[in-house]
Amino acid sequence: MLSKSTAKTDKMIKFNRYQRAGVKEYWIVDPSHEIIDVYLLENGFYKHGGAYANDEAVKVNIFDDLSIDLKNIFRDEL
Repeated sequence: MLSKSTAKTDKMIKFNRYQRAGVKEYWIVDPSHEIIDVYLLENGFYKHGGAYANDEAVKVNIFDDLSIDLKNIFRDEL
């Protein structure tokens, strides 16, 4: 999850390390804005696969039939 203290690490350092390591899919979760940025590895480099907001479903690209409904992730505490 992205926070002010980890934003640089998540967006730059981890991004580049995961890309070099061949991690097929990388998500950056921003809970304060309820957004997930998805990056997909293509030809050794990450391509932005989309930004998803709190009321959408995100397809997990490394699995054929899996998506995550963000209403279950970004929901108000009871």
